[in-house]
Order: sequence, then C-alpha cells, then structure tokens
Amino acid sequence: MPIIYYDANCVYCYNYAIWLIQNGLSTRYEFAKLQGDVAEQLRENYPEARRYDSVILQEGEHLEFKSDAIATLITSLTQYKWLGVLLKLTPKILRDFGYQLFADNRNHMWKTHWHQPNDYEKSFFID
Repeated sequence: MPIIYYDANCVYCYNYAIWLIQNGLSTRYEFAKLQGDVAEQLRENYPEARRYDSVILQEGEHLEFKSDAIATLITSLTQYKWLGVLLKLTPKILRDFGYQLFADNRNHMWKTHWHQPNDYEKSFFID
C-alpha cells in the first residue's frame, strides 16, 4: 500500500490529509507521521528521505517529495484531477518554490483548527 508521510505537528499538513480522504482518496493509501516509527524505517531504508521534513509519498520503491507528492495525490482524486494535472504541468522549480514558501510561513498564516476525525478517516492512519 502507498504511504503518505506527513508532519504531524503541522495543522495544515494534517488537515490536508483529512481533505484528501474527504475528497475520495483511495483506501489503498495510508498515512504515517514523519515523527513516527514507520517514517524512521523509511529513513533507514531510503537515506535520501532524511533530507526532507515535508510530505513524502512512497509507492513501493518509488518516493516523491514536496510538490511532486502533492500533485500526484491531487491527481488521484476524480473531482480534482484537473488541478493535479495543472500542477504537474507547472515547472517543478515553481511548484517547489510555492510549496517551500507556504511551509516556511505556515505558522504566520491564518489560524485553523485540528479536525476531529471520524472512524472512517481514522482508518487511513497507521502511525
């Protein structure tokens, strides 16, 4: 099963995971915290993952980071496939710049709350 690693200390990252689930993410995906044991195994098996403290998508041996992972995940949603394709058509340097700009400023942005997941949403989280 593909695993999506996310920053569990980031309300936006967590709520993005919930948004994916609520918008039709396949049940074949699972979520794991970057701060958890599953992510530690990832870093042991794939040293290149140590360079990232952002979203990582693992599908078998294949890893995607930052905006590549975001674009792939959005493309998997039927209703938002167009947005994912548009993101993938955007040059990677621009996508990653936007991703990093958001990540660097997320604590200075508008305030939001931690979504309280229902049982279905909880079933996606393995760590």
